Amino acid sequence: MKTKTSFLLAILTAIAVASAEAGPLYTTNTLTFSGASWNDGGSLDGYFTIQYDAGIPDAVLCLDVTTGNGTSDGFIGYDYIYNVSGQANTVNGTPGFDALQFDGNPANELLVVRSSDPDYFNYGLYLDWQGSSPTSLYVGDVGSQYSSEAYDGSPGIRSLNDEGGSQGSVPEPSTLTLALAGFSGLGLLLFRRRK
Repeated sequence: MKTKTSFLLAILTAIAVASAEAGPLYTTNTLTFSGASWNDGGSLDGYFTIQYDAGIPDAVLCLDVTTGNGTSDGFIGYDYIYNVSGQANTVNGTPGFDALQFDGNPANELLVVRSSDPDYFNYGLYLDWQGSSPTSLYVGDVGSQYSSEAYDGSPGIRSLNDEGGSQGSVPEPSTLTLALAGFSGLGLLLFRRRK
């Protein structure tokens, strides 16, 4: 009996260690920002929730971002809504990623398109952040990659001036990690029972 218990404990310990080193496969993070501003004085407020696969952005789960009118150039703001309970989507298709940090880019970049004509690009929102647990949007221009909003009128594009003291939420642990922690506890319980 001692051999079986020791063998079971060794297997459960190995699984728990491997899980801790690998990290959770899927996590989510919601990045919320309020009082951010564009270089033309327009406002930027809202949030988006991203699913990560092993630390790499994998899918946009929901998004609700409002951009305000520019105060110096007449840039028109918009509401970008995707997959928010009780609200109709205002974006075309599913938001995606224009750049991923793991490819050597300075930041991850979310691309959201809004158009009144499905064959024509009217508005595009590019939001950059770094890492899988961001606390703010990425402000900066490295290799022409930066948070911005573009539309088909003049001046055509504006860039993020201030991230607005954004705050991120704690990523959710994956189900696999929780299950392995439970198995480890069961192994410890069996081991103690044996003693």
